[in-house]
Amino acid sequence: MLATARKDISLEVTQYPDEAAVRSAIDKAKIWGGLVTSGTSNTLLVVPSISDYAALPLTEAFETAAKRTGQQFTVKAYMPVPLAPKDPIGLVPGIMLAPLLIGGYMSSTLLIAATGKAAGRWRAATLLGFGIVAGLVVDLIVCLWLEGFSSHKFWIVWPICSLIITAVAFFAAILQKLIGAAGTLLTVIVIILFGNPSSGGSTGYPFLPTFWRDIGPFLPPRNGYVLLHNTIYFNGHGTAQALTVLLLYFGIGAVILGLLDWFRSEAPMPADVTEGAAMTSAAAGGLP
Repeated sequence: MLATARKDISLEVTQYPDEAAVRSAIDKAKIWGGLVTSGTSNTLLVVPSISDYAALPLTEAFETAAKRTGQQFTVKAYMPVPLAPKDPIGLVPGIMLAPLLIGGYMSSTLLIAATGKAAGRWRAATLLGFGIVAGLVVDLIVCLWLEGFSSHKFWIVWPICSLIITAVAFFAAILQKLIGAAGTLLTVIVIILFGNPSSGGSTGYPFLPTFWRDIGPFLPPRNGYVLLHNTIYFNGHGTAQALTVLLLYFGIGAVILGLLDWFRSEAPMPADVTEGAAMTSAAAGGLP
């Protein structure tokens, strides 16, 4: 049956000794589904919380294979962590990624508009403070009020949201320091136009076209989504790479920004430049 199903869908197959081992692999976010066979009976374990889309092609491929081979076939949903009360199909982490990214570069842009310059010896600390507060506000609204995140994940989701916001803020601030208000536009291009589509979101990055699948691991959105999503629904499994990349953006960004602001002080930016930065931010905020 498995060989027949592989004719209709590309599958990377790993053998496990029993159903308990399959479920353990799912718990650790190593696999996106598993076929458990017992004689002529076959049960496909699908994981609704890992991807809104993955279960569909898997189910269709194995249903077709079961009909061709004349074997019994059933589908069973399995989730290591139940979906949040107001997130019945696991979409909220993907939906909330865009506001976190936009909040990051907007914080830097609005700081320019408020201070009139893209520098300041305490700019990195200011952006970090904003990220901490903004992450808490997002967590309070989505987790406790809207119930889109599991409530028992509140304390771990807060620093993740803050890390995503601050990492993007540092990235934007560096570009704004180096190339002025155009740095905001370049941030939008890199983070929103290229980064957000390459995150995979609720459909899952394996289903992305090759270009988007390949660039995603190097940009904050994919790593931010994986870190947030897997922390909520897979108890933090499969997040090592995502956390490492985001911490690199955060740590290296903080060092570069601190050096630029400390050693390259500048005169206040002209009003039209700061206004342009704010307008760019506002316009980009309307992007999907």
